[in-house]
Amino acid sequence: MVRRIIFDDQVSWIARLRLPPISNVPADREAASVARILEVEVAGMKFLRARSNIPVPQVHSFDTEEYNDVGAPYILMDYIHGTVASELRLAKGCAVGLHGSTEQDRIFRREMAAVQAGLTTFTFDRIGSLYQDPVTDEFFIGPDIETNKGPWRHSSAYFADVAEHALQVCVNNAAPEVLTSASFSLPVVFTHLMKLVGSDHTSGDSLAAPFCLTNRDFGPHNVLVDDDFHIVGVIDLDGIMAAPYEVAAQFPVLAGLDPEPPGHVESRPMALERIARTKPLIREYNNMVKEIEERSNPRGCKIWNIMLSNGARAVQGLNEYKSHQNHVNENWMRAYARLLVELLPATPSQIKNKS
Repeated sequence: MVRRIIFDDQVSWIARLRLPPISNVPADREAASVARILEVEVAGMKFLRARSNIPVPQVHSFDTEEYNDVGAPYILMDYIHGTVASELRLAKGCAVGLHGSTEQDRIFRREMAAVQAGLTTFTFDRIGSLYQDPVTDEFFIGPDIETNKGPWRHSSAYFADVAEHALQVCVNNAAPEVLTSASFSLPVVFTHLMKLVGSDHTSGDSLAAPFCLTNRDFGPHNVLVDDDFHIVGVIDLDGIMAAPYEVAAQFPVLAGLDPEPPGHVESRPMALERIARTKPLIREYNNMVKEIEERSNPRGCKIWNIMLSNGARAVQGLNEYKSHQNHVNENWMRAYARLLVELLPATPSQIKNKS
């Protein structure tokens, strides 16, 4: 629940309360406690205000206790005047896939790219959610709120735990037809696939540090914009974490920038129309990230050259698996099979037969 507080001097704050989950809504997608999730959200806002130019609210007070005087965990923070981008595009009746006019949408996506690229300039030696020590005020990487495990020193261990969690959430919440399909086991294949996928962002062990900062839930649904779709604030930062570059290299969530599964061939007219519309936008967004990273972080590790890699697409497949839709899982299961064939080394007998 979110409420705006206006003081006598016209200063405005936001009170955000974490209410108990509704009983029929799955509550196990994030295994961490409400208190821990709130700690991460607060740490994210404080970190970005102190160390970046990304516009986030200033936190004035917070309490993670469930049974405090308010009756729920809460955050008191600055009010930022703006509208959630995904809600504004609906209110304005924007064309499919656009936030405002064509030019406004291009500027909006460039500003999103700047936020995403800005996060990745911060690197850490562990994988996990971002926290702040209440005594020393130092920021550190701790357990991931999705799995409530970690921190991890290697990507392979993180990917295995994330896949196991996704599988368990599916068991607990998916429809019977999803659970009885062969594609139900997609997270198992994902774990093996990520051991085979190499990355170009490091030399040596690509599964080890550095890991970069990202917001797993970054998209138009958690950025505030003015009436022309300029970004004025980034909110809902409980997804902030230090992650492998394949995770940070995901395209923004719910932004109409989702690449198709590798090797997928579409035949439905509406889907073909969507693909034709979004393909140039995907390429353009990738180029926006490249331009920003090459200018602002020329010597650091980058995500632009990983965004369309096999590793990033495999992570996309696991993310889409969480929607628990059979046709989505089956498309990605076929894509994973293609990647496995491509990545598994050939045996001596296979090499001999080909020659």
